[in-house]
Amino acid sequence: MKTKKLFLIYNNPDDSIILWDKQGKEILCSWATDTPISEVLKDIETRLMASTLQKYKSQLTYLYSSPLANMKMSEIKGVKIVGWLNWLKKHPTIENKGRKSFVHELKLLSNVLNWYRNFLNEDFNVPITKKHKQMCVFKQNKPRRPDYYIRPEDAKAWVEWLKEHRSNPSYWKLAVFMLSTGARVGEACGLKWEEVDLEKGMARVIRRVRWDHHTKEAFLEEVTKTNQSARLLMLPEKLKNIFRETKKKAKSDLVFTDEKGGLIRYNAIQSAFNAGFVALKLPWRSTHICRHTYATIALMTTKNISAVQASLGHTEIRMTQRYAKTVALLNHELGEKTFSVLFKTK
Repeated sequence: MKTKKLFLIYNNPDDSIILWDKQGKEILCSWATDTPISEVLKDIETRLMASTLQKYKSQLTYLYSSPLANMKMSEIKGVKIVGWLNWLKKHPTIENKGRKSFVHELKLLSNVLNWYRNFLNEDFNVPITKKHKQMCVFKQNKPRRPDYYIRPEDAKAWVEWLKEHRSNPSYWKLAVFMLSTGARVGEACGLKWEEVDLEKGMARVIRRVRWDHHTKEAFLEEVTKTNQSARLLMLPEKLKNIFRETKKKAKSDLVFTDEKGGLIRYNAIQSAFNAGFVALKLPWRSTHICRHTYATIALMTTKNISAVQASLGHTEIRMTQRYAKTVALLNHELGEKTFSVLFKTK
């Protein structure tokens, strides 16, 4: 959950809270430490980025209208969370065929309780346990296939399909860029020519495009997902050549645009990408598969997890290690060496 960073907490004699930012400017937060969770939620909402608030809006309703809403923060115990999860399982939303769990709702509650502990009450213990995580799942998801990446031959065929079947060349160029650099789709769509150095073969990621969850309208934001997301991306030679040709015909200061030179809508990108996947009978249905593909192949070829972490802009290496699991499963050398030891011939 992304909120404005707070650097100092000071407790007044009346047990109210004053938060300060890095410059020492007071941030108003006048409620007491032992306050109902609904009041905490209202205060946190004012600190959330617009995209984050939209993401969590539906989950927030399951807290505001729940038995936890008027409960004081200090009263939230493990048994109360069990009661809340049982209440959720009786909610009409459970009839939705696509609903398989309340994992996102539990994660939101966990974020709220962690925020309360980190900024308002260091003695508070977050009472969420493994039992709660198991309780919130009532239909099992199919396990994700271990080879969660586009194979090189499929990636080439997919890009060629986008070239031939989509009038806007930005789609196939966007696919090549994301596959070659591991950039997030929002970072790629926010890239401007002034951040691309074709002589040095580098592109700077310093902004992103955010799409409204409801209207699908695109907004350019001068921020990245995290501080680590602001980074340099190295451009392969063939990608530099593509960019040189694209820049000659550019209608905008943006690298990837719609046919009028404006920001591309996410649903248009998703539609184009998925049409190619369906036509080629590939199982993928997400723009994020490009990032997975880059990370997996980069780890397979370099075996340098720190370098891959930096290129992806991950804050913590454990995020990059998710891709390392795929690489480990695809490691044929491991099987060959094990076999040679077990069945060594004289």
